[in-house]
Order: sequence, then C-alpha cells, then structure tokens
Amino acid sequence: MTDDLARTILADPPWNERGGGKIKRGADRHYPLMKTPEIIELVRPFVTHAANPDTHLYLWTTNNFLPDALTCISSWGYRYITILTWDKEIIGLGQYFRGQTEHLIFAVRGQYVPAKCRTQSTLIRGRRGRHSAKPEEAYAKIEAVSPGPYLELFARTERPGWTAWGNSPDLFTRFP
Repeated sequence: MTDDLARTILADPPWNERGGGKIKRGADRHYPLMKTPEIIELVRPFVTHAANPDTHLYLWTTNNFLPDALTCISSWGYRYITILTWDKEIIGLGQYFRGQTEHLIFAVRGQYVPAKCRTQSTLIRGRRGRHSAKPEEAYAKIEAVSPGPYLELFARTERPGWTAWGNSPDLFTRFP
C-alpha cells in the first residue's frame, strides 16, 4: 500500500565539505562527512522503496556541491524541476566568493507537480542559525506546496508531522 509511503522527502546530506586553511572550520568539525557515492547509496532505499511512486524531493546543497547534488537526483530516478535559494542574510566563509546562500533543489518522481508551486518564490529568506540548521521558512514553503507524509533525511531535530532520520540514536527510523 502506498498511502503510508513518503510523498515528500527532504534531505540535507553531509557533503564532503571541508574548511580550508590550518584551522578546522568546516562541516567536518560538527559531524562525519560523506563522499557523494556514499550518499547516493545510503539514500537510495529511502527515495525508492520508502517513497510513493509520485514523490517530491528537496535536496539541500552548497555552491561547491551543486553538480554532485544533480548527480544524486538523476541517479535516484528523479527529475530536476527548479532550485530555491536561501539568503542567509549574513555573509559567511568561502574559498573564492564568501557564501551567503545555500540551495534547495526541487525534483520529482512520477507525474505529480502541484499548481501550488506557482504561488511560491524561489527565494527563501531566513536568518542563519546554528551550524547546518535550516530556516523555518524552508519547511513552511515545502509544506505549503508538497503533500505528506513527510520524511526528512539527515535530520538534526524532530519536526511535528515529519518522520525524521538522522545521525543520532533518537532520530533513526527503520524503513522497509
């Protein structure tokens, strides 16, 4: 039965993003990182077996990992639709340009693309919080456009109405 399968999946993988210089200041300071092929294989069962045939996928990525994120989406059998950009309102670090944005790719599997998308901007405005925390505005936008059940992969906290799977004992959920 497909009623209990996720219709919307949000993933924020631990891209192999490392800070430059002698001081450790990248994501690897906060959690274990994964290479793109590892992310693809770990996530594959969720986006195939635990997902409805008509599914929305939202995938967070940084500027450096945009090509990798697009590779993930196509390898999982999803079709790229558009990209949303989060303006963090505060300039951050960077190896070339200093980053102030992060991107949320919207992709679909199957035929379902709701008309509600046409009421939403591709800009997400929300202040940056603790490391890797995503803005409430992104969740609100997803919930306004995409149907439940909702599944968040690589979750850092639990969210009402969502199934969370993440890198802590209280966030792991078993799937078929």
